[in-house]
Amino acid sequence: MQRTLVILSVLVSGLAGCGSTNGLNLGKVHGKVTFKGEPVPFGQIMFMPDSGKGTNGPPAMGSISKDGSYSLSTEESGDGAVVGVHKVSITGLDPKPVVDAGKNPDDMTDKEVMSAKSNVGQVLTAKKVTGPTFRARDGSVYKIITPEKLTNPDTSEVAIKVERGSNTKNIVIKEDGSVSIE
Repeated sequence: MQRTLVILSVLVSGLAGCGSTNGLNLGKVHGKVTFKGEPVPFGQIMFMPDSGKGTNGPPAMGSISKDGSYSLSTEESGDGAVVGVHKVSITGLDPKPVVDAGKNPDDMTDKEVMSAKSNVGQVLTAKKVTGPTFRARDGSVYKIITPEKLTNPDTSEVAIKVERGSNTKNIVIKEDGSVSIE
């Protein structure tokens, strides 16, 4: 009987360590994005692990809220980004679409979803709009209001180091397109 309890307790202890962990070493990341001293009202941000700096793993993404705040997610909402150095892309958008597809992605057919997905993130030039635009998953087109070079982690020249635990990374975009992290 005692031997059975020991075996059972070892099995339970082993299972407790196997939870939903995925083996990724993540640090929670949140902050605010501002441009010319004002919060970026809408958009997205992506942290791409910089393998050249020894950081490997999946990218983390987050939506920019009305007040400029964001929180990164890799696999689950708000779980953060892989610990290490990341190349960062920031796409600040005008919240009012230039072209409103008027479709809820949940109401789209499989064919419409696949077509829209193939165009997600493309920088386009919409008619009657000066400057670059961004096509969302639902097909809506938004004007990019932050410097276009920031929309790609390879051209943004923005690098951020994520540490274990909680990281506050406020991103300040200046009028000349340069970026500082506070």
